[in-house]
Amino acid sequence: MARRTNRTPVNNGVDAGQAEAFELEQQNDRHLDSLAAKVTALHSVSININDEVNSQNRLLDTTAGTFNRFGNMFGRTRRQLKHTLATANSRFLCYMVFVLVFGVIGLYYIAKHVLSGMREPYELP
Repeated sequence: MARRTNRTPVNNGVDAGQAEAFELEQQNDRHLDSLAAKVTALHSVSININDEVNSQNRLLDTTAGTFNRFGNMFGRTRRQLKHTLATANSRFLCYMVFVLVFGVIGLYYIAKHVLSGMREPYELP
């Protein structure tokens, strides 16, 4: 904030009213400078908030797209499973259940016994 520079210092011949007015103007200028600094700080904070909001909106848009793709893929899988169950015979379904059950048990075994031995040296048991 630019200060007025055409003021003259108080001389001994100037009356008390003018000296008080001059002092009040100086005090007012100091307050204006302080207010300008606070407004500048508030402006930078509001710009940072705006940037963060835009970043969060982009993240939400990306997440919504991901969930939409997952929902479409899940719907296709559900329709294919429904079609398979409607057209398959009971023998095929028994094989499918057998493979799924033993597949899950096999993955559990691998995760429990094989991967547990591959700990990093800095990990606690």
